[in-house]
Parts: sequence; C-alpha cells; structure tokens
Amino acid sequence: MNRRTFIRTSTAAVASGALANSLSGSSHSEQTPNILFIMTDQQHSGMMSCTGNTLLSTPALDQLAAEGVRFENAYASNPVCVPSRMSMATGMMPARLGALDDSGTKVKRLPKEAAQHSMGKLMKAAGYDTFYGGKTHLSPELIPNQNSGYDTYFKDQREQLPKACVEFISEKRDRPFFAVASFINPHDICYAYNAYKKREKMMPGVNELYEQASKIPLDELPPLPDNFEIPGLEPDAIAANSKITAVTPSKIMREEYDEREWRMYRWIYCRLTEEVDGHIGQILDGLKACEQENNTLVVFISDHGDMDASHGLASKGVMYEESVHVPLIIRHPKSLAPGTVDPSLVNIGIDLLPTFCDFAGVTIPKHLLGRSLRSKEAPPLYVASENHWSRMIRTERFKYCAYKEGHHKESLVNLQADPGEMINLAGDEKYENELQKHRNHLKDWVKLSEDSHGIEYFASA
Repeated sequence: MNRRTFIRTSTAAVASGALANSLSGSSHSEQTPNILFIMTDQQHSGMMSCTGNTLLSTPALDQLAAEGVRFENAYASNPVCVPSRMSMATGMMPARLGALDDSGTKVKRLPKEAAQHSMGKLMKAAGYDTFYGGKTHLSPELIPNQNSGYDTYFKDQREQLPKACVEFISEKRDRPFFAVASFINPHDICYAYNAYKKREKMMPGVNELYEQASKIPLDELPPLPDNFEIPGLEPDAIAANSKITAVTPSKIMREEYDEREWRMYRWIYCRLTEEVDGHIGQILDGLKACEQENNTLVVFISDHGDMDASHGLASKGVMYEESVHVPLIIRHPKSLAPGTVDPSLVNIGIDLLPTFCDFAGVTIPKHLLGRSLRSKEAPPLYVASENHWSRMIRTERFKYCAYKEGHHKESLVNLQADPGEMINLAGDEKYENELQKHRNHLKDWVKLSEDSHGIEYFASA
C-alpha cells in the first residue's frame, strides 16, 4: 500500500498542493543541504530544559530548539531500541519488519522494499558522502557498512564520537554529507540498579554518579514525579511484562525502591542527559566552525524514553508517555522558522525517512506510510506505536492502548485533562463513543500497516 492510499484511507484531510515542498529526482544543486542526524538513547520528551524542565540543563539542545522547530508530540513506533531504530532506518512499522522487541537484531531478511530503500541506501544513491557513528542495534541488512549505504562507520558511541563526526563533516568535498551520530546515553541509567545492589562495576560512570547521589541531602535531589503513583485501573499486562531479569528489573524496583532511591535515580538520569548534551554541543560547534551550519539540516531525536520513576517504573517498553513520547528538533536555517513549537502528531519511525528524502531531493518511495515534516499534507488524525504485547493509538486529545492479556485489556486516557495518565476511562460509559472511535482507528491502522499480529488486540472491541 502506498503513501497516497494511506492518506486517503486514514481520512486525514490533505491540503491542496500536497508535497509541494518535496523535491523530485536524485540530482544535486548548490541548494541540496547536508544532513546531520543526531540520536540519543532512552531520553524522554521532557528531558530538555527548553521544555521547562528545571532539574537539568541542556544548553546545546536548547539552542537547537531556539534556532529550529521542536515537535512536542513525537512518538516512537516502538518504545524499545531495536524495533524503533529499525523502523527509522526503513520508514516502516516494526511489526511489518518482524521486529517487535530487541530480538529484531536476528531478523535475517527484511521485506524487499525495506531492504532496497533503507536510509543509508537512499542517501548514498542521492549522491551523499555517508557516515554512521555510534550505537547501531539493527538487523544484519541495516548494519552500517558499504552494503547498506554507509562509506564510514565509527564504532565509539561515547566521548570519541563527537571528534570523529566533526572530522567527517569538516572534510573538503564537492557533494553534500549525510552523517549519523548515534549516542548511547542517557541509556546508562539502565545500570543504576546494579549500582544500588553494589554489583560488579559494569558501568563505572554510573557507579560514580550513584556514589555522588548517595551523599546529596534528600531535599536537594529531584522530587518524585507528580504521577509517581500506580493508576487504579492500570492494565494488568504492564506489571506482567515488567521483567525481573532485565538489567533494569522494573518490576523489582517498583517493589523495592524507596523515595530516596527513586530520587537518586532521577538525579543520575539528569546528569547522564547533560553529559550527552555536551557531546551534541561539540558536534554543533564543529559544524559552525567549518562554516556548514547554514547549509545543513540538523535533526535531533531519541529512539525512546525512560519511565523516570513515573508510575513507580524505570526503563522503557511500555506505552506510558515517559517511555514512548520522544524529543524531536529539526533545524534548517533556509526553510524552517526558528523557535517554533509544532504540536503536530509525529511518528518518528515512519516520518523521519520521508523527511530526509524531501530535503535530499529524493522521490519518497511509494510504499512508505509517513510524510515529510515540511510537506503541506495535513497532519494525521493519529499516530501508532506497538510492541510484542500491546498496541497504542494517540489522537489529538486521547491515547488508547490495547493489550492481549490480563483483566484490564484496554486503557483510554484524556491526555489534555490528565497528562500524567492516572485515570483509565475505558470503563466509563461517558467515553464509550471515544473508546469505539479509537478501537476503529486501531483496526484501520493494523490493516494499513500490514501488522500481521494486530488482530490479537481486537478481542476487547
């Protein structure tokens, strides 16, 4: 199914002259921009000071937002590393790729259209010099090498990555560059539990931060989030799928952690985010120093978030906002208004690749369901996310989630009135029409996205 069919079927109104800003063909001109794609790991949407978060300071990202567009309603197609990254690399939903959890690294064969039109291949075919640095977490066909479209792969995902990225973008060349800088942090928050249990030092930096946090008075640590409590009608599947064997055993932490431990966890998460912001700042400074700032599209994103003590949970993988709602900033001095906050719904898994194609002058492959974020198409009525045990539909006001196990198999939350997701309206007769509307959206999306497992979530409908 192609993009045009999706837009018509989704009932989203399409403005006249849709895709008028998109370019066609693969030839370059002096106006073809460089593209710098910066990605962090496990940074939820609120973990930037430009969002009003006073618990941390992120000057590099704040500056990027001041000079670009910050999308305040961007969602991961799956709130876990591998499926989210594979989705962004192909523009297709994780279920269609056979990658609903981190076992997606074992997917040997992608759908033909995904393999042929992956991010690296499209950018390389468009005439870009290509670079990938840092964390991958991808299936074999997408691992960054010359077979997947990347000229250079730099392995380090921490302190050495900024220098390598700046060296690449500073090279003299007669064609544009496409550079990916994929940082691991603030993902190291996953090892905070090991520091708490005084286990083997798997991540020295986190152990050091834990020791620092242990010496800070309680009233100087970040407070518990407003939505720290567990919702009364929380779907059973959330607790059932909180692993006790993971590096971050969220279920155990929910039972064991006291207020101080949670507040220390939040403090460490802030410091790790500030650390990666510093690394991002080094790349942005390097871009400016080589005088490529005005002809470079910069996109910042995170693959998914972290629960950050909300609802008494840590880590990722659930459809709560802190896990699935991600930061997204785009800066391009020549075509995007600086300092804009865009409320449009965005699915980073399917909208990112069409956006790169648009700016690069590449015809957007017809099989992609997403849209360029600078096109004149009307935003979608909803965005979706999925994992191996749930499905999510997010509309302008509501979020609907369906689960395949447990007593409470559905949740409906009014995010405008209840941003902390404390009240499940799925059993409230006053919201029966909204509930049915969102069930129908899910059915439509399962068909459109060719989600072969999606029918499992129709039982309660």
